[in-house]
Amino acid sequence: IGIKTIYIAPPEVKSKNGASKIITETDNTYTANTVVANQFCTNLSMDITDELKRIDPESISIPIGAVTNLSFLADKGPEIPFRLIPMGAVDVGYETAFSSAGINQVNYKIWINISIELKIVNPLYQEPIQMQRKIMLADLIFSGKIPDHYFQVSYPAEYLLTE
Repeated sequence: IGIKTIYIAPPEVKSKNGASKIITETDNTYTANTVVANQFCTNLSMDITDELKRIDPESISIPIGAVTNLSFLADKGPEIPFRLIPMGAVDVGYETAFSSAGINQVNYKIWINISIELKIVNPLYQEPIQMQRKIMLADLIFSGKIPDHYFQVSYPAEYLLTE
């Protein structure tokens, strides 16, 4: 199956009070716009499904020895034609994560997770093939006010209270 490229415009990442943005800022508070993220995932899923429907089944030939799972027979024997048919479902979702990025800084990431199932189909054999891809949609650093003084206390293990 040839590689297909699907062009879909991702949502704009951030702007002040932007209803169609994936992250909105209001009074120094940042919020993920789940409606925009879900709509983007839905559109991407429909586009991938449409492209899979357009793919013609493709035949490949595999030596019969490859079916035995014995490495010394893998390239031996007559070739058996197999058809690659795109079947199954496309699943597109998103994932978010926050992490510390320094003093009063937060790193906010949004990924798009894509999962596609294809099947190799032959009258005697069929096997699903799962393909998954995680694509970064946003990787932002939000900075807060940096304090004039910073003090960190580290306690040795013997001073920690335990039950």
